[in-house]
Amino acid sequence: MEKNKTGKYFKYAIGEIVLVVIGILIALQINNWNESRKLESKKQELIINLINDFEGNIEQLQPAIKESDTLSFKMKAFLNNAYLPNLTISVDSLKVLADGFFRPVYFFPSIVSYDEAKSNGNLTLLKNKKLFKDFNAFHEELSNFQNLQNDSRESYFNGPIWELKKLAGSGGIFIGFKDHYIKNSDDVSYMKLINLPLATAVFENEATLNYNVNLHLKNMEFLSNKIIQTLIEMKK
Repeated sequence: MEKNKTGKYFKYAIGEIVLVVIGILIALQINNWNESRKLESKKQELIINLINDFEGNIEQLQPAIKESDTLSFKMKAFLNNAYLPNLTISVDSLKVLADGFFRPVYFFPSIVSYDEAKSNGNLTLLKNKKLFKDFNAFHEELSNFQNLQNDSRESYFNGPIWELKKLAGSGGIFIGFKDHYIKNSDDVSYMKLINLPLATAVFENEATLNYNVNLHLKNMEFLSNKIIQTLIEMKK
Protein backbone atom coordinates (compact mmCIF):
# COMPACT_ATOMS: atom_id res chain seq x y z
CA MET A 1 0.00 0.00 0.00
CA GLU A 2 2.88 2.34 0.80
CA LYS A 3 4.42 1.60 -2.58
CA ASN A 4 1.09 2.26 -4.31
CA LYS A 5 0.71 5.61 -2.52
CA THR A 6 4.28 6.56 -3.39
CA GLY A 7 3.67 5.74 -7.07
CA LYS A 8 0.50 7.83 -7.13
CA TYR A 9 2.26 10.69 -5.41
CA PHE A 10 5.15 10.46 -7.88
CA LYS A 11 2.74 10.58 -10.81
CA TYR A 12 0.93 13.50 -9.23
CA ALA A 13 4.21 15.34 -8.70
CA ILE A 14 5.24 14.75 -12.30
CA GLY A 15 1.85 16.00 -13.45
CA GLU A 16 2.25 19.12 -11.35
CA ILE A 17 5.72 19.72 -12.79
CA VAL A 18 4.43 19.23 -16.34
CA LEU A 19 1.61 21.70 -15.71
CA VAL A 20 4.04 24.23 -14.26
CA VAL A 21 6.38 23.82 -17.25
CA ILE A 22 3.48 24.18 -19.68
CA GLY A 23 2.35 27.28 -17.81
CA ILE A 24 5.83 28.75 -17.99
CA LEU A 25 6.09 27.98 -21.72
CA ILE A 26 2.71 29.57 -22.37
CA ALA A 27 3.71 32.65 -20.37
CA LEU A 28 6.98 32.88 -22.31
CA GLN A 29 5.10 32.50 -25.58
CA ILE A 30 2.66 35.26 -24.61
CA ASN A 31 5.55 37.47 -23.52
CA ASN A 32 7.38 36.82 -26.82
CA TRP A 33 4.21 37.56 -28.74
CA ASN A 34 3.76 40.84 -26.84
CA GLU A 35 7.39 41.80 -27.47
CA SER A 36 7.05 40.94 -31.16
CA ARG A 37 3.87 42.99 -31.34
CA LYS A 38 5.60 45.97 -29.68
CA LEU A 39 8.58 45.70 -32.04
CA GLU A 40 6.28 45.48 -35.05
CA SER A 41 4.34 48.50 -33.84
CA LYS A 42 7.60 50.41 -33.38
CA LYS A 43 8.71 49.31 -36.84
CA GLN A 44 5.49 50.50 -38.47
CA GLU A 45 5.74 53.84 -36.67
CA LEU A 46 9.33 54.21 -37.91
CA ILE A 47 8.26 53.40 -41.48
CA ILE A 48 5.59 56.12 -41.38
CA ASN A 49 8.07 58.65 -39.98
CA LEU A 50 10.66 57.78 -42.61
CA ILE A 51 8.09 58.12 -45.38
CA ASN A 52 7.26 61.59 -44.05
CA ASP A 53 10.99 62.42 -43.94
CA PHE A 54 11.67 61.49 -47.53
CA GLU A 55 8.44 63.02 -48.82
CA GLY A 56 9.65 66.21 -47.14
CA ASN A 57 12.98 65.80 -48.92
CA ILE A 58 11.24 65.60 -52.29
CA GLU A 59 9.23 68.74 -51.53
CA GLN A 60 12.45 70.62 -50.77
CA LEU A 61 14.43 69.07 -53.63
CA GLN A 62 11.99 70.13 -56.33
CA PRO A 63 12.48 73.93 -55.97
CA ALA A 64 16.24 73.38 -55.55
CA ILE A 65 16.35 71.40 -58.81
CA LYS A 66 14.25 74.04 -60.54
CA GLU A 67 16.63 76.77 -59.33
CA SER A 68 19.66 74.77 -60.46
CA ASP A 69 18.06 74.20 -63.89
CA THR A 70 17.43 77.94 -64.21
CA LEU A 71 21.02 78.77 -63.28
CA SER A 72 22.28 76.18 -65.77
CA PHE A 73 20.22 77.79 -68.53
CA LYS A 74 21.56 81.26 -67.67
CA MET A 75 25.17 80.09 -67.52
CA LYS A 76 25.02 78.24 -70.83
CA ALA A 77 23.31 81.17 -72.52
CA PHE A 78 25.96 83.54 -71.16
CA LEU A 79 28.89 81.36 -72.26
CA ASN A 80 27.34 80.77 -75.68
CA ASN A 81 26.89 84.49 -76.31
CA ALA A 82 29.53 86.42 -74.38
CA TYR A 83 32.53 85.21 -76.37
CA LEU A 84 31.21 85.38 -79.90
CA PRO A 85 33.33 87.48 -82.33
CA ASN A 86 30.28 89.71 -82.81
CA LEU A 87 27.95 90.07 -79.85
CA THR A 88 24.37 89.28 -80.89
CA ILE A 89 22.64 90.26 -77.61
CA SER A 90 22.94 93.39 -75.50
CA VAL A 91 25.43 93.77 -72.66
CA ASP A 92 22.46 94.32 -70.35
CA SER A 93 21.18 90.89 -71.38
CA LEU A 94 24.58 89.41 -70.60
CA LYS A 95 24.41 90.93 -67.13
CA VAL A 96 21.03 89.30 -66.52
CA LEU A 97 22.45 85.94 -67.60
CA ALA A 98 25.66 86.39 -65.55
CA ASP A 99 23.51 86.40 -62.41
CA GLY A 100 23.53 82.60 -62.71
CA PHE A 101 27.22 82.44 -61.78
CA PHE A 102 26.73 84.22 -58.47
CA ARG A 103 23.73 82.42 -56.97
CA PRO A 104 24.01 79.35 -54.71
CA VAL A 105 21.50 76.51 -54.65
CA TYR A 106 20.25 75.49 -51.21
CA PHE A 107 18.86 72.18 -50.00
CA PHE A 108 18.45 71.20 -46.35
CA PRO A 109 17.49 67.54 -45.93
CA SER A 110 14.62 66.34 -43.78
CA ILE A 111 16.11 63.24 -42.11
CA VAL A 112 15.31 63.78 -38.43
CA SER A 113 13.56 60.41 -38.02
CA TYR A 114 16.35 58.62 -39.88
CA ASP A 115 19.09 60.18 -37.74
CA GLU A 116 17.17 59.42 -34.54
CA ALA A 117 16.54 55.79 -35.55
CA LYS A 118 20.17 55.36 -36.51
CA SER A 119 21.41 56.75 -33.20
CA ASN A 120 19.11 54.59 -31.04
CA GLY A 121 19.52 51.44 -33.13
CA ASN A 122 15.91 51.24 -34.33
CA LEU A 123 16.97 51.12 -37.99
CA THR A 124 17.76 47.44 -37.44
CA LEU A 125 14.01 46.84 -37.14
CA LEU A 126 13.65 47.35 -40.89
CA LYS A 127 15.85 44.40 -41.95
CA ASN A 128 15.85 45.32 -45.64
CA LYS A 129 19.19 45.24 -47.50
CA LYS A 130 17.78 47.06 -50.52
CA LEU A 131 16.52 49.86 -48.27
CA PHE A 132 19.84 50.20 -46.43
CA LYS A 133 21.65 50.32 -49.78
CA ASP A 134 19.43 53.19 -50.91
CA PHE A 135 19.85 54.96 -47.55
CA ASN A 136 23.63 54.80 -47.98
CA ALA A 137 23.41 55.98 -51.59
CA PHE A 138 21.22 58.93 -50.57
CA HIS A 139 23.66 59.99 -47.86
CA GLU A 140 26.59 59.69 -50.27
CA GLU A 141 24.79 62.00 -52.72
CA LEU A 142 23.94 64.38 -49.86
CA SER A 143 27.56 64.44 -48.70
CA ASN A 144 28.76 65.20 -52.23
CA PHE A 145 26.20 67.99 -52.57
CA GLN A 146 27.20 69.52 -49.24
CA ASN A 147 30.86 69.40 -50.24
CA LEU A 148 29.97 71.34 -53.40
CA GLN A 149 28.04 73.85 -51.29
CA ASN A 150 31.15 74.33 -49.16
CA ASP A 151 33.29 74.74 -52.29
CA SER A 152 30.89 77.36 -53.62
CA ARG A 153 30.85 79.22 -50.30
CA GLU A 154 34.64 79.12 -50.12
CA SER A 155 34.94 80.42 -53.67
CA TYR A 156 32.53 83.28 -52.98
CA PHE A 157 34.14 84.49 -49.76
CA ASN A 158 37.78 83.47 -50.06
CA GLY A 159 38.47 81.87 -53.43
CA PRO A 160 38.25 82.68 -57.16
CA ILE A 161 34.95 84.59 -57.06
CA TRP A 162 36.25 86.71 -54.19
CA GLU A 163 39.42 87.47 -56.19
CA LEU A 164 37.34 88.37 -59.24
CA LYS A 165 35.13 90.69 -57.19
CA LYS A 166 38.22 92.40 -55.77
CA LEU A 167 39.71 92.78 -59.23
CA ALA A 168 36.50 94.22 -60.69
CA GLY A 169 35.78 96.41 -57.67
CA SER A 170 32.42 94.73 -57.00
CA GLY A 171 30.61 91.57 -57.95
CA GLY A 172 27.64 93.77 -58.71
CA ILE A 173 29.35 94.89 -61.92
CA PHE A 174 28.81 91.47 -63.50
CA ILE A 175 25.07 91.34 -62.86
CA GLY A 176 24.23 94.96 -63.59
CA PHE A 177 23.89 96.60 -60.18
CA LYS A 178 23.61 100.39 -60.49
CA ASP A 179 24.73 101.44 -57.01
CA HIS A 180 26.72 104.68 -56.92
CA TYR A 181 29.88 102.98 -55.64
CA ILE A 182 30.12 100.58 -58.59
CA LYS A 183 32.56 101.92 -61.17
CA ASN A 184 33.55 100.83 -64.68
CA SER A 185 30.20 99.23 -65.42
CA ASP A 186 29.90 100.68 -68.92
CA ASP A 187 29.66 98.25 -71.85
CA VAL A 188 33.31 98.49 -72.94
CA SER A 189 34.66 97.99 -69.41
CA TYR A 190 32.23 95.12 -68.85
CA MET A 191 33.40 93.25 -71.95
CA LYS A 192 37.01 93.72 -70.87
CA LEU A 193 36.21 92.34 -67.43
CA ILE A 194 34.44 89.19 -68.61
CA ASN A 195 37.31 88.43 -71.00
CA LEU A 196 39.89 88.40 -68.22
CA PRO A 197 41.40 84.91 -67.74
CA LEU A 198 40.25 84.92 -64.10
CA ALA A 199 36.68 85.75 -65.16
CA THR A 200 36.47 83.02 -67.81
CA ALA A 201 37.98 80.51 -65.37
CA VAL A 202 35.45 81.49 -62.69
CA PHE A 203 32.51 81.21 -65.10
CA GLU A 204 33.58 77.80 -66.37
CA ASN A 205 34.19 76.55 -62.83
CA GLU A 206 30.79 77.74 -61.60
CA ALA A 207 29.06 76.13 -64.58
CA THR A 208 30.77 72.82 -63.82
CA LEU A 209 29.97 73.12 -60.13
CA ASN A 210 26.29 73.76 -60.85
CA TYR A 211 26.19 70.82 -63.28
CA ASN A 212 27.36 68.53 -60.46
CA VAL A 213 25.01 70.15 -57.95
CA ASN A 214 22.13 69.51 -60.33
CA LEU A 215 23.19 65.89 -60.76
CA HIS A 216 23.35 65.22 -57.02
CA LEU A 217 20.00 66.92 -56.41
CA LYS A 218 18.29 64.80 -59.06
CA ASN A 219 19.94 61.63 -57.75
CA MET A 220 18.65 62.44 -54.25
CA GLU A 221 15.16 62.95 -55.62
CA PHE A 222 15.35 59.60 -57.46
CA LEU A 223 16.63 57.79 -54.36
CA SER A 224 14.01 59.43 -52.13
CA ASN A 225 11.28 58.09 -54.40
CA LYS A 226 12.86 54.62 -54.33
CA ILE A 227 13.10 54.67 -50.55
CA ILE A 228 9.47 55.77 -50.18
CA GLN A 229 8.29 53.02 -52.52
CA THR A 230 10.19 50.35 -50.54
CA LEU A 231 8.83 51.69 -47.25
CA ILE A 232 5.27 51.67 -48.60
CA GLU A 233 5.72 48.02 -49.57
CA MET A 234 6.85 47.27 -45.99
CA LYS A 235 3.95 49.15 -44.45
CA LYS A 236 1.07 47.07 -43.06
